Amino acid sequence: MIKNILETDFKYENDKLYRLSKWTGKWNCCNDLKPKSSKYIQVFINKNKKRYYLHRLIYKYHNEDFDITDNSKNNQIDHININPSDNRIENLRVVNHTENQRNRKKRENTTSKYIGVSWDKKNNKWLASITINSKGKNLGRFDNEEEAAEAHKMAMKKVGK
Repeated sequence: MIKNILETDFKYENDKLYRLSKWTGKWNCCNDLKPKSSKYIQVFINKNKKRYYLHRLIYKYHNEDFDITDNSKNNQIDHININPSDNRIENLRVVNHTENQRNRKKRENTTSKYIGVSWDKKNNKWLASITINSKGKNLGRFDNEEEAAEAHKMAMKKVGK
């Protein structure tokens, strides 16, 4: 099915989004574009001379009420499996900024192998923490990394994640 988004014709087939070229009249696969440094594919829309993230276009294609121009913290598209190149519609969902930040890979430059856990040099303990509504909350210090990770896991359950 062909849908017009931002005055551009798109179709979605076999988990890929195609755009109709107004110059050649051929369908070009947007998923084949190279991602930018952010690891997310961007699609240039000629009409308004702006770039849009592919995952936002795919979500808009399947959800007409989604406001693709609203880039606020309450209108983000999350890749459920944390893979920015997996733009299948079943892997995309609307979330707020806090939810989007919770669903991410563990940073490589951290002291712990767990999200929400770090080594407190001053106290020689493992520190568990969580961020809720942009505010950090200390969950306590622990003798071992696994106890700290469990405290973080329990706190995540309390906030529904």
